[in-house]
Amino acid sequence: MLSPNLFRCLTFFCVAASSCSAAFAAPPGYWQAPGIHIPRSQYQAPIIDYYSGQQPQLWDNEQPVEHLLGELGQRSWMRVDYLHWSFARPGSLSVGAPVLNLTDPLQVVDNLNNGAAAGVGVIPGLGNMALDDTPGVRGTWGLDLKNAEFELEFFGTGKSEDAFALTNLSSFRPTILDPLTGLPIAATLGTVERPNVVIPLLTDGIAADVATANYLIYDGSFSAKLTSQMWGAEASLLTKSYIPYSGMSWQWLGGFRYLSYDEQYSHVGVNLNNGLTPITTSVGGRTKNNMYGPEFGARAAVKNQWFTLSATPRVAFTLNDYSAETNTSSVENSFIRTTVGTGSDVEFTPIVQLSFMGEIHVTPNFSLFGGYDFMWIYRMTRPFDNIKYDSTASTVRAFDTVITQEIDLESFYARGLSFGCVLRY
Repeated sequence: MLSPNLFRCLTFFCVAASSCSAAFAAPPGYWQAPGIHIPRSQYQAPIIDYYSGQQPQLWDNEQPVEHLLGELGQRSWMRVDYLHWSFARPGSLSVGAPVLNLTDPLQVVDNLNNGAAAGVGVIPGLGNMALDDTPGVRGTWGLDLKNAEFELEFFGTGKSEDAFALTNLSSFRPTILDPLTGLPIAATLGTVERPNVVIPLLTDGIAADVATANYLIYDGSFSAKLTSQMWGAEASLLTKSYIPYSGMSWQWLGGFRYLSYDEQYSHVGVNLNNGLTPITTSVGGRTKNNMYGPEFGARAAVKNQWFTLSATPRVAFTLNDYSAETNTSSVENSFIRTTVGTGSDVEFTPIVQLSFMGEIHVTPNFSLFGGYDFMWIYRMTRPFDNIKYDSTASTVRAFDTVITQEIDLESFYARGLSFGCVLRY
């Protein structure tokens, strides 16, 4: 006969066993006995997204910035061309001050030598100094808008330079003997075949007669040098075509322009000083013309699938913010360059430019072209125009040379050819 305690133990184990069997057989979500946790191997392992949190693609056209840049690339074009330009020459400008009653040949006297005859002299001119064949480069970026076109242009030239030199002015002249020593001395008298270079001076600011004028006389050598450079930029907005016919177009143009033109000039003369220490004198100057202002014009073009011909006249109403400087140096001041005048001002200066272009379409996205540009500037300053050659009476010698600055504004032009290519995206 079983005891009551043993019966209770058997009853507990039977109930526990039946509960465990029900727990193993029960589907997920059914109750199981508390305190008993059985691993559920039928559950699927969690899926890990290894791509979440990674860096985005380098270029995503759905993003606003990338989308904007993509549209700009599809609507834009680029043109690069080589420039071969020429700048205006100084013209028939003579070095020095004007004189009255010029003669040919010019007979001069040396007032620094008690009015002694100096023989035949020639006044140098700058008319043959040419600023031709100036190389440069120009780049243009264009953008096709919905009802207009935008163009941004930059250009610049290299330094254009010209110079001339007259050397050994006293060579091959008749020999002159010193009356005291009987020895040969420097031939200071100019001849028709070998004239001296002379620069006339004003007398107290007034032009003098050729026979009495004061001169800087060079019987050794004379040289002059001129250097210039130009660069600038334009931003233009062109309207849609106003001529509906196929192959022809007319567009109005408006924008802003900046143009810079820098120039330097100098000349050096040597006087042999009768065999003593030569006297060397240098005179020169520099100018900067910075022009900026609004621009207006138009463009007429004829286009087809093989070529494009266009003409673009425009005028810029600019302000010329210029500066000028004149300097001298001589053996008397140990060749230290001395500034004798500076000045700056702002003047109204229209700029007119006419550009012609012919373009051959090699492919729908690539073209070759050639063009011609003519630019005219109403008023700007150049260094050789600003030098005032004057003289005043002296208590030590016949006169003192006074070189000062007097700014002058003259018209100017640049013109030349261009060759390049156009790339459309």
